[in-house]
Amino acid sequence: MNSLFIDSITISQTYPGRYNPDTGEVEPTLPLVDSGVVGKWGRDMETGELVEDAEWGQSSKLFIRGSFDSLVVIKSDGFRVSLTGNIGRLDRADNLFNLDWDATIAKCNEILGRFRLPPFTKGEQVVNANPSAYDLQHGINLIKWTGAKVSNFHVTENLATGSPENAAAFMGWASTQSMNNIKRNRTCPESCSWGSKAGRKMFKLYIKHIEMLAPGHMHGRSKTEIKTDPVYQFAKEQGIVRAELEAGRLLLRDKSLQYLGDITMEKIVALFRSETQPLLNRVREDITRLDIEGLPSKIRMTAACYLRGEDVRPLLSQATFYRHAKQLREYGIDINEPLAKFEKVNHVIKVIEVQPLACPDWYWAHQQRLYVDRVRKETAESLRKIEQQERMAAVAANEQAPVLMVSNGNVIDDPDRLAAFAQALGDYKIPARDASAPPLESSQGYYQASRGGRQQGEGGHGHLRQR
Repeated sequence: MNSLFIDSITISQTYPGRYNPDTGEVEPTLPLVDSGVVGKWGRDMETGELVEDAEWGQSSKLFIRGSFDSLVVIKSDGFRVSLTGNIGRLDRADNLFNLDWDATIAKCNEILGRFRLPPFTKGEQVVNANPSAYDLQHGINLIKWTGAKVSNFHVTENLATGSPENAAAFMGWASTQSMNNIKRNRTCPESCSWGSKAGRKMFKLYIKHIEMLAPGHMHGRSKTEIKTDPVYQFAKEQGIVRAELEAGRLLLRDKSLQYLGDITMEKIVALFRSETQPLLNRVREDITRLDIEGLPSKIRMTAACYLRGEDVRPLLSQATFYRHAKQLREYGIDINEPLAKFEKVNHVIKVIEVQPLACPDWYWAHQQRLYVDRVRKETAESLRKIEQQERMAAVAANEQAPVLMVSNGNVIDDPDRLAAFAQALGDYKIPARDASAPPLESSQGYYQASRGGRQQGEGGHGHLRQR
């Protein structure tokens, strides 16, 4: 079972327009999907007013926001349709596991269908009539597809280390390693990256259960909700380290993976393995524990200096440095870049064996339950807000047209209140009494009863005696 999945994608497709012989212009054939138009209007320097015609204008993207702070961005200007985002996490609480390539494209097309846009297609293979000099030099992209084009995707795998302690030890080792032609970056002990988002590629390793509690990654849930979630507990117990490769446009171009017609999940797996295995499989198979004292004497001092946080490159000749780097790499030590400042000195290295982790059977059913619960909660919250707004509107209406009331005060000195009092007296009607009911006592008896007095033959205070 394949353990890799897609975490994010940027894809677009261009469609031909329709020529209008009356205007001589090419008109769009697709619906416009955007959140408005951004443009620039010049100002008349004499009058100071804005001119009517814009110098330029561009439609802005439409942000589709789902539950759990999920987001997908879509745009159509009538000719070109584009979509970007973590499409598999839309309306989901987490992305510990996600969709494969075919399911990701199907989900993208489902989103397009909501806006009456055509689906992303492979198109047909045609000869590239205008290859670039780079394409001709390297013999790539001489044949292209007429369908959708992919400019970026993230392919991800979960690595099980067995425990949170093993995950931390693995990250401690990984942070000492380098990759060819890209710079290593590490800002905290639980994550490390190589490359940059603007470059050809970026490879990241991070401890998943810690990332789930990091600011910006909680997706609208509290820490208590996340820590009681079986997904978080599973990630922590397994010591999951997330390995994520962000393949940029130039890498996809060189690997002939920039057109939808060229991409398959098998090719994506091959790309991921070729880019990450040189780092993840760097340690010799017969090593499970490394003591610096047990290293060959020629490289022992170099390793010890490196683990103390020193940059050993200036201490050795160029030939000796590269020879020691090659030998130490077999033991899991890469001296090409100095350690981060917060790294602890450790002369005993435990080699952690990591295994790709497949999605458990209960995961997707649990995701569905979380979504249903969130929809119910959001619906109840929306109804509560509507009721609150209705109450506020009713209060505002009463303040504008108050109900007629008469209160204690000097009504004689206030003509308006006197008129209101007179109207209230005029509108008052004595309720009709049932003819079959016995008559009440005289007013004198009523007065005494209302004062709490006791009349002859009465059993208690405040009662009217019947005849």
